[in-house]
Amino acid sequence: MALAGAVALVAALAVWGAGAAQREAAAVEAAFAQLERARAIDAAFNRYLLRETERRLSGEIGPGESHEAAALRGALLAFRRAVEAEMGRANPAAREARRPDLVNAVGLFDLFERVETVSMLDRARGDRAGPEAARQFLALIASDRDRTFRALIAATVERERAAAEAAFARLAALRERLALAGSGIAVVVLGAAALFARALQQSLLRPIVGLSAAAEAFGAGARGARAPADLTGEFATLGAQFDAMAARIDSEQARLEAEVAARTAELEAANGELRRIDAQRRRFFAAVSHELRTPITVLLGEAQVALRGEPTQDDLRAALDRIAASGGYLRRRLDDLLNLARSEDGALTIARAPCDLGEAARAAVEAATAYAAAQEVALDVDVAGPAPLIGDAEALRQAALALIDNAVKLSPPGGRVRVTVAADDRRAILRVVDAGPGFAEGEAAAAFEAYAQGAAGRRAGGAGLGLAVVRWIAAQHQGVASAMNGPEGGAVVTLSLPRAGAAAQEETPA
Repeated sequence: MALAGAVALVAALAVWGAGAAQREAAAVEAAFAQLERARAIDAAFNRYLLRETERRLSGEIGPGESHEAAALRGALLAFRRAVEAEMGRANPAAREARRPDLVNAVGLFDLFERVETVSMLDRARGDRAGPEAARQFLALIASDRDRTFRALIAATVERERAAAEAAFARLAALRERLALAGSGIAVVVLGAAALFARALQQSLLRPIVGLSAAAEAFGAGARGARAPADLTGEFATLGAQFDAMAARIDSEQARLEAEVAARTAELEAANGELRRIDAQRRRFFAAVSHELRTPITVLLGEAQVALRGEPTQDDLRAALDRIAASGGYLRRRLDDLLNLARSEDGALTIARAPCDLGEAARAAVEAATAYAAAQEVALDVDVAGPAPLIGDAEALRQAALALIDNAVKLSPPGGRVRVTVAADDRRAILRVVDAGPGFAEGEAAAAFEAYAQGAAGRRAGGAGLGLAVVRWIAAQHQGVASAMNGPEGGAVVTLSLPRAGAAAQEETPA
């Protein structure tokens, strides 16, 4: 009877211990489920912020809600309802302990609604697109709320982890109580108590310790930590849920890290391009300002000289000639700038009509004579004969004038600029030879790029506009422009265009 009573007591103790362990395991499972929901909300919030940033970068703006925002809202509602359901099933003391979780759930949902409302108003403005808008969104809209949101998530995760650890602690305490009770009963039936303790240890303690160790390692950052593989019963289900949660969190974290790295690289590339464009803009305006300052200074200086004392009629005419020359040069540089801008956006067009390259060269020399005289540079023009073309006579005159202006600017006082026009059966060729320093190594190949300047051009106050316009006009006439150093010094710039009736574009002769 004593043995039977002891066995019955052992059985009752086992039934009670199994029930208590099952309840605590259910509590651990619920805590892990809430922990998974909290981490899913954190991941969904990251996706939402990335999507809002991407919408501003790509220009997909508008008041419409994104799929990521809807998914985050759904996750927050599910989290709050799960907390409310658990509170509804709990006793009064447990319900009161879970109240902070409900407050956090409500706070997370309200905070997201405020972020989405502000973001929707920001998108609805219509001009909030591009890297700057994305930075402003991250800096002004998301940053403070992001910290608050993550603080609430962290608090929720910590509470759920604490709940799981508390459940594990209760299981450990249960183990101690069962061990003490078993020791007492072991006095009567030592063998039965030993078998019972061994079975209890195998069925309860080892899975709990394994799950606890896996959860602790995963929480400490070991993303590969998983539940023991030999769990059985409810512990096997709990272990499978833990493994699935850990795998989802690991995969989502890796994906988010990759997305953040990619978006960061895109932003850095966009910022680098903006810095490059801004540096180019600064160099261009500095060069234009430098080139335009010289003729403006001449204009003002000649006017002031003419206004002093009692100048003679010849003095006034000479001053007016120099003012007209500087004004003409200034107007031509402004025309170069305007035509270059129009050519780049396709607004500038070229006429197609019979014309002569020699006539265009003579007109350009006549227009540049006053400017050359003001610079104390002589102009020579030699047109060997007719050079008929099909093209735009005014554009060809402007190209020749840009080449002559550039040659005069680079020639020293007392120098001479030679302009020659020749033609054969296939092409008409304009050459401008100056008495300047010529091109340094590597400069001739890039001379026709927009805003490109050699060392001599920078010293003379150039902006790199004229030769870029020449290249564009040559291309519009199916011709080419080239530059090289002359055998006797100075630069030789050549414009080679197909004659009227020529079938194909010709390369510039050496």
